[in-house]
Amino acid sequence: MKQEALQQCREAMEAFLAWSETHQGATLRELEERAAQTLQTIKGLLMEAGIAQQGSGERPSQPCACGGAWEFKGYKEREVMTQHGRVRIRRAYY
Repeated sequence: MKQEALQQCREAMEAFLAWSETHQGATLRELEERAAQTLQTIKGLLMEAGIAQQGSGERPSQPCACGGAWEFKGYKEREVMTQHGRVRIRRAYY
């Protein structure tokens, strides 16, 4: 996930610079807006990668508080809203 996130961040920056190169008459405001969009994308990518590094919520093999065993139901992916925008997370469900 780390290398993928780094690659996607690089692609976002390259896309911004390519846009800037093809829009030589862009105003400072247009450049700011495009840069802000690019940074928002990069923030989301970094958040997703950071969340993925925290693990997927898998529980160690230990009994449940009720004495039974945890029953793994699979993984679910969903989007959550953060201060950096929507990010995808993948978590284990029991």
